[in-house]
Amino acid sequence: MKKINTILAALSALLMLTVTSANSIEFKAGVSANGMAAYANASETLKDTSELTNEEAVLATSFASIFAEVSGDDMMGIGIGISYAPEVVELNKETRNIQQAVSGEGDSGAQIIDGKVVDLMSIYLTLPIGDSGAFVKAGYNQATLNTEENLATGSSYENIDLTGTQIGAGYEGSLGDMAFWRAEGALQMWDDISANGSEAGGTSGSTKQNRS
Repeated sequence: MKKINTILAALSALLMLTVTSANSIEFKAGVSANGMAAYANASETLKDTSELTNEEAVLATSFASIFAEVSGDDMMGIGIGISYAPEVVELNKETRNIQQAVSGEGDSGAQIIDGKVVDLMSIYLTLPIGDSGAFVKAGYNQATLNTEENLATGSSYENIDLTGTQIGAGYEGSLGDMAFWRAEGALQMWDDISANGSEAGGTSGSTKQNRS
């Protein structure tokens, strides 16, 4: 959160300077309906045996978000915006059953792994392409992966901050003097993440997980 707070502070200072100097300021706010498709590659390493497994996954989801923007003629029409989505996607729950390697030793039972992505915040810039209504867009994203596991080993994982960038383009048109519509597409690139189970080892289910 420190990085996004720093960016917000810098954008707020820029906005104050812009409002002071610009002759024509335009504010926009609205609600967006979003569709997203994503690809991820996940690897898991058992702490005790160093056994490595790798899996690829894709997901599709839809969610709502709100946004607010400000732009000015003195900035060549460049807009500064922020968007927020409280809920993005609930990940598919996965259940694995582990058994004791030797009777009476180690852990056994269900390993239930679940999670969801929440609190997606984006800070972005838009640049109009002439007076056509088309624009290009670039920004910084941050979200939180809430882990909701119930593991027979007793291990647990902390929630993880997700960070990434986006580039995109779109088209905007007016709906009278006080409203507008917009359609856009964007490519998001998220940074790799990793998570360590709270158990230090000594059980067959202690793991370290990586996502990219």
